[in-house]
Amino acid sequence: MKTPFDTVVRLRQREIDQRRIAIHAQTSRLNEIEAASDALQQELAVEYEASADQWSMSAEAFMRRKMSHQVQLAAQCIAVSKTIRGLRREATEAFGAMQVVQNAADGFRSEWKRNVHRAEQRASDDLGAVRLARIRSAKERSVMLRQPAR
Repeated sequence: MKTPFDTVVRLRQREIDQRRIAIHAQTSRLNEIEAASDALQQELAVEYEASADQWSMSAEAFMRRKMSHQVQLAAQCIAVSKTIRGLRREATEAFGAMQVVQNAADGFRSEWKRNVHRAEQRASDDLGAVRLARIRSAKERSVMLRQPAR
């Protein structure tokens, strides 16, 4: 049964779905940043080993550039993590709002069903009362017909 709340429930569900998609996208981005950071760590480790074996080779500029890149990746990781937390909080709020509207829709359906059942019961009671009145009326007429006229 449709309720006046169905449109709002659908809108809230879409909001939740949009948040879910955004969270997934940000989580994927976070995984990519962490993978890039791990790859950078591996590259730095290899470069440290190579420069340790050859004292005449200077890798200081390379190391500084890579360390700067690592700091940028860490900052991006923190920013994306904050974004994910905010999206999760928004999704939780949207879910709570949707639950409120769904509860209102369920209450509307329950009230509608109660009213239908009451109307059916009233109709049944009215039919029973009419039948009883007809039976009583028929009995009264038969009793009146059986009595001698005075």
